[in-house]
Amino acid sequence: MDRREFLKILSATVAGFALFGCRDGLLGDMPVKGTRLKLADFENEVKLALSKMKPGMELVRVPMPAALKTPGASQENRFGMAIDLDACDACGKCVLACIQENNIPLSAPERANRGQFMHWIEMCGGAPAMCFHCGDAPCEKVCPTGAANHTPDGVSAMMYKRCTGSRFCGANCPVHARKFNFDDPVASGRSLKFNAGVPVREKGVMEKCSLCLQRLQDARHDFKALHPGESFRGRGVTTACAAACPKNAIIFGNWLDEGSPLVRAAKNRVLYAPKAIAALDPAIVYMRGRR
Repeated sequence: MDRREFLKILSATVAGFALFGCRDGLLGDMPVKGTRLKLADFENEVKLALSKMKPGMELVRVPMPAALKTPGASQENRFGMAIDLDACDACGKCVLACIQENNIPLSAPERANRGQFMHWIEMCGGAPAMCFHCGDAPCEKVCPTGAANHTPDGVSAMMYKRCTGSRFCGANCPVHARKFNFDDPVASGRSLKFNAGVPVREKGVMEKCSLCLQRLQDARHDFKALHPGESFRGRGVTTACAAACPKNAIIFGNWLDEGSPLVRAAKNRVLYAPKAIAALDPAIVYMRGRR
């Protein structure tokens, strides 16, 4: 047994008793082998999730996100999103697009019936909610291995190979945006690899919205090859959820770029964030009305 496996078993055992006691199903549900999945299975799960929509969160006004104050943070880029509450109709297309882009597995039937899904985006009170990529992220502060970390340009990221499944990050997230893989999504027959460019996460790791980091990385690589010496600002990049929204209610961009569609869309709007994380400098905000 290598060091990572030892830490994984130890962390899972300690966290299981510390956070959940003797909770039933701690080790996940039995695998469903031989299942042949199709897109309709995921579409049906999204419909089920919408029927079990979570209550809305209390929102408070916040300023437009600015440059991160942490050492080493970029002064040119801070990526994030704004969700237009005046346009969103809770259709759920963003949830399905996120599933396809990031290879999010189906939940076990028992969990799905309880409203527990692996979806990185959830509908709360008729509005999409996900990891808010807080500049002062409490989840990152308690990760024992550094798997939960922040990129210089504002993305709260996950290094899955470092994750030992302690779930401390999930317990310390005020809006519970992180999901834990209780079983192997491939062995259980609940995973379909829609996107070959994104790995399917293994059993025992925490996962969450990544702001489609793979798209940013690919775009950065291409930009640097074509424009050596120039600064990459993320122009032309968008997330899967934003691209799929028929109402254009989700806008991705760079908070530090005046020419970004995100800044242009949010400049004259009133911005909000969930009260629980408003003081943590979120990079994803809601907007409604006009200033």
